[in-house]
Amino acid sequence: MKVAVIDIGTNTFNLLIAAQENNKLILEKIEKKFVFLGKGGINKNIIQEDAFQRGIKTLKSFSKKAEKAGVTKIIAIATSAVRSANNGNEFVNEVFIKTGINITVISGNTEAEYIYKGARSATKFGTDPILLMDIGGGSTEFIICNDKEIFWKQSFEIGVIRLFEKFHKNDPITKIEIDNIEAYLQEQLSPLFIAIKQFKIKTLIGSAGAFTSLAKMIEYRYNSGEKLIKTSEYQFDMNHYHQIHSYVIKTTLEERLETPGLIKQRAPIIIVGTILVNFIISHLKIENFKLARFALKEGVASDYFLNL
Repeated sequence: MKVAVIDIGTNTFNLLIAAQENNKLILEKIEKKFVFLGKGGINKNIIQEDAFQRGIKTLKSFSKKAEKAGVTKIIAIATSAVRSANNGNEFVNEVFIKTGINITVISGNTEAEYIYKGARSATKFGTDPILLMDIGGGSTEFIICNDKEIFWKQSFEIGVIRLFEKFHKNDPITKIEIDNIEAYLQEQLSPLFIAIKQFKIKTLIGSAGAFTSLAKMIEYRYNSGEKLIKTSEYQFDMNHYHQIHSYVIKTTLEERLETPGLIKQRAPIIIVGTILVNFIISHLKIENFKLARFALKEGVASDYFLNL
């Protein structure tokens, strides 16, 4: 039995085709398409027409690939861009008409739960409370948890596309723009800072996305660049992380496009992603920093097989 999970994100659409063997998730195919569904409209609560059509086209392609792979179930999950758009329901309906895919638009809290399930299957959380963080284009999820349970979770509308379109106007980014982003984060994330006081958090685990980009840039700069190919988790060297952060915030887009390990589609927005990550690391005095390669789509697949 195979399941296809389609993660309809604000930046990327992800297709996962998976099976289960001996209670272990077997990933047969993973494909990522940069659709940028939220581009130009995320802060206006609308999916722009060009993005709307890119989304339909990509989902038609994913549907054909799932059918060819012989999947028995397609689960399509939409997150921030669709749930916040005034024409989100129109997009969902049009997708069903054009592709037969029935999209479920999930809440931020449900998104956080799936991220937890996916990331936990990729890396060791341990028994002490840790902070799990997933940066999307429209929203960012924070989960205080350990390997047994979630203690607290919340989704915030501070994804990288929202931050980029709201604050990043100059190339390279200016100190004033960085200060404005950090002041905005300080205000928006007050519920996180209140919640975190109840726990002694020393470890941050970043789930996929921007964290994978940071890890790849570090590996290409300091090591062979091959370490991430066959691993589902990654331990950041904090000195290397701080050096990459300092490098990224000083670069122009042209320089980032030439940076080994950073794919061109992430080059414009990695700047606000790393500012967000660094804000959390600095504010919470994080000592241990890890990457979990699995996220929402793997959590959805795991949950599906668990409930069969």
